[in-house]
Amino acid sequence: MSGTYQLSPESSAFRANLASLVSPLRRVRSRTPFFRLAAHRIPTLWDLYRGLLRNSPTEQVKFRVRLAFRQNRYLTSPEETRKQLEQGYKYLDFFKKAMEGDTYRQEVMLRYSDMILLKREKSQMKRLMCEELDWQLERRNQPMMTGGFIRPTVLNIPLPRMKPQPQATSMIFVKRRMAREKRHFRRESFEDELQDLQIEADLEKRLQRTLSKPFPDVFSGDLHFEWTKPIYDAIAEIKATQSREYERATMPYPTELVQEVLEARREKHRNLARGRERERRGEMTKNALKRKRGTPPSWVIAAMSPKLRDMDKVSRSLSEVGYVALVKHRLGFKLKDPEAGLELGKEENRPLLDLTTEVIRTENKRRVAEERQMIQRLSRDRPHSHMGRRQGKE
Repeated sequence: MSGTYQLSPESSAFRANLASLVSPLRRVRSRTPFFRLAAHRIPTLWDLYRGLLRNSPTEQVKFRVRLAFRQNRYLTSPEETRKQLEQGYKYLDFFKKAMEGDTYRQEVMLRYSDMILLKREKSQMKRLMCEELDWQLERRNQPMMTGGFIRPTVLNIPLPRMKPQPQATSMIFVKRRMAREKRHFRRESFEDELQDLQIEADLEKRLQRTLSKPFPDVFSGDLHFEWTKPIYDAIAEIKATQSREYERATMPYPTELVQEVLEARREKHRNLARGRERERRGEMTKNALKRKRGTPPSWVIAAMSPKLRDMDKVSRSLSEVGYVALVKHRLGFKLKDPEAGLELGKEENRPLLDLTTEVIRTENKRRVAEERQMIQRLSRDRPHSHMGRRQGKE
C-alpha cells in the first residue's frame, strides 16, 4: 500500500473518450452582457429604431418612439428585453404597412398621433402647474427683511433680521460657535503641554547639577525651543483668530445695509397700511380674520355681559362708519372723524327717527313676549296629550 497509485491505460483511455463526448454538450456563457454585444446592438439600432423613425407618419409618433427607446435603454433582463423587442418589431410591421398605403392603418396612425399630441399638451400643462406651485412654495418660504438688525457678535458681522432666517445663516452661527469651543479646548491643551515641557526641562537641569556624570539634553537647552515652537505657533494662530472675532464684534453697520433695512421697515408699514385699506373696502384679509377671532383676556371676558361681548366683537373691525362707529363711540374709541360715521340723520329729522326707533323696539318686545307665552302654553299642553295616548292604549 505504500506504493504510488497509477491509472491503468484502459481507464485513462475511457476517461479521455468520455471527456470528448461531454465537452461539446457543456454550456458556454459569455462574460460580456448581451446589451453590449454587436449581435444585439446593430439590429436593434439600425433595423428597429431607424425603421420605426423612417416609417413614422408624423413628428408626434417619432417623439413617442424616441421616448420608448429612452425608457427601455436601461433594461438588463433578457426576458424583458425580448418582450420589448417583439413588441417593437410588431409596431415596425404595422408602420410599414401603413406607409405602403393601407387606409385602415393610416387612420389608426393619425388617431394615435392626435392622442400623443393631446397627452403631450396635458403633460406640458401639468409641468407648468407644478413649476408654478413650486415657485409659490419657494416664495412662501422666501426670507424677507423685517426691518431689524442682527447685532454684531464674535460669531457674525452686522446682518439684517430676516423672517424666516435663512438656513445658511443659522448654520454659520452654529459652526462658528462649535469651532470657537474647539479652539478654546485646544488652547488649554497647548498650555498644559507647555507646562509639562517646562517641568521636564527643569527636571533635566536639576539632574545635570546633581549628577556627576553628564546627563543628555532632551527637553532643555537648545532642544527646548524645538519642542515649544510648534505649540507657540498654534497658540499664535488661535490668538489671531480671536482678534478677528473681536474685530467682527466691533464692526460698524455698513451704510448700504442701514439704508436697505430702513427701506424694508418703511415698506413694512406701507404694506400694513395697504392691508388696512383693503379691509376697509371689505376684503377679508388674514390679519382681519386674526383680529376678529381675538378676544380680551379670560378674566375680562368673565366680567363682561353678553351685550358687551357683542360690542367688543363688533369693535374689532377697522370700519369707522355706521353701526361699528356707533359701538366704538360708546366704548370710548378715538375715531378720526367722530361725527362723520355715526349716521344719526339730520337735526330736523332726529325726533321722527327716534320715535320710529321706539315704535320698532316696542313691537319687537311685544312679539318676543307673545312667542314666549305660546311656548309656555305648548309646554303645558304636551304632557296631557301624552297621558291621553297612554290611556287609549290601555
